[in-house]
Amino acid sequence: MTEKELIQACINKNQRACKELYEQNKSWLYALCLRYHKNKVDAQDSLQESFITIYRNLHTFSAQGSFKGWMRKVTVRCILAGFRKKNKLPVSEAALNSEPTDFKLIQSMDKDEIMFLIERLPAGRKHIFVAHAIDGFTHKEIGEMLGVTEGTSKSQFFHARRELREALEKEIVIVKPHTHE
Repeated sequence: MTEKELIQACINKNQRACKELYEQNKSWLYALCLRYHKNKVDAQDSLQESFITIYRNLHTFSAQGSFKGWMRKVTVRCILAGFRKKNKLPVSEAALNSEPTDFKLIQSMDKDEIMFLIERLPAGRKHIFVAHAIDGFTHKEIGEMLGVTEGTSKSQFFHARRELREALEKEIVIVKPHTHE
């Protein structure tokens, strides 16, 4: 079944097609959810909520861009909407002048070390940092999804970058557990 046929079958409420769509995409969408959540239960809840939203809105997919890109956007919007409902982000319209980040140290770090530092950010800053720096949403889009101003998104991103830079400058070292084989 082609992607177009699969989408149409899901729109027509074909349960096998819905299950196939889920099976084909659950792994990478779950990994996306884990970038925003600290635990697997919350990530699984977001994944479930995202698929419900995806199924309900399949008819709006216009095939102008990639289907995976559309699902990614729906999922991030679901995650951020959940955060907006639970917590209000601190509002600050601070000046946004920042020094460039030294990427030499970052390039020498592996994914686990970088994610460790990102996980240490306060929740609101982490969500905005991941949405902008990793998932590529604009500050305007993030602001709309979280119900904050574009300036607040920029400010929180600025503070997140500053905190990450400070952590890097302090040369936080992550000791990886020794595995016994």
